[in-house]
Amino acid sequence: MMSLEQIAVNKCAGGSQQRYRHKSTTLDCEMTFSIFLPEQAEQGSVPVLYWLSGLTCTDENFVS
Repeated sequence: MMSLEQIAVNKCAGGSQQRYRHKSTTLDCEMTFSIFLPEQAEQGSVPVLYWLSGLTCTDENFVS
């Protein structure tokens, strides 16, 4: 089971942008990802858009 560590939460654009860290057993290192949750997510399901950053990018590139 993957263990997630929340490392940041920032309110923005009527929702929150959250960052998490986890240990990748496949790559044998720590990985970081972000998720934006609009305020509507508190009421139920919302659509999802996946953004996969390239080799030299991080999860912060898209939200900048």
